Amino acid sequence: MFRTDKNRASPREGSGFISREVEEFQTVVEEYRSRVYQTAYGIVQNADDAKDITQEVFLKVYTKMDTFKGLASLSTWIYRITVNTAIDMIRKRKPNVYTGFREEISREEANVPGFSGAARFASPFNATYQGEIRKLIQEAFTRLSPDHRVTLVLREIEGLSYQQIAETLECSTGTVMSRLHYARKKMQKLLAPVWRPAA
Repeated sequence: MFRTDKNRASPREGSGFISREVEEFQTVVEEYRSRVYQTAYGIVQNADDAKDITQEVFLKVYTKMDTFKGLASLSTWIYRITVNTAIDMIRKRKPNVYTGFREEISREEANVPGFSGAARFASPFNATYQGEIRKLIQEAFTRLSPDHRVTLVLREIEGLSYQQIAETLECSTGTVMSRLHYARKKMQKLLAPVWRPAA
């Protein structure tokens, strides 16, 4: 969709260059708007903030179109911008809220018994919750650190693979698995009074 610099026409090559750029951008917005908003909302848990992030993301996409080299997929590039923008908002508005949740998790923890894909317990995001239950889930979710929250959103809500998440967050798949393991356990603990993992 976005072309690399080699294939990108020069402004001197025709008056249609600007309009082609705008058309490309409009196509990107139409294709990714809902995904950007959904990812942003999943991270910040606030509709107005998610709308602001969505606008900021596409402003960044438009102004940085020339920096997209095609080394990663377009979706990965846009997810990365979305994640970074959302995390920036969280840290600016609530700089101290995550202090108690920054435990470092070694990569080896991803190999604990029962961590295989077949043994994953059911996620609260895979069921329908309403009223007070939904509020409890949102409150618990906001108690995760930004890194754990983002990883959980990309996996459980967006359905990205471990490799796609690793590319988006620019980390190893081992780190992704460790963060997911911790985030799921933390959510399970916080929601213990109202939710039990599937047998």
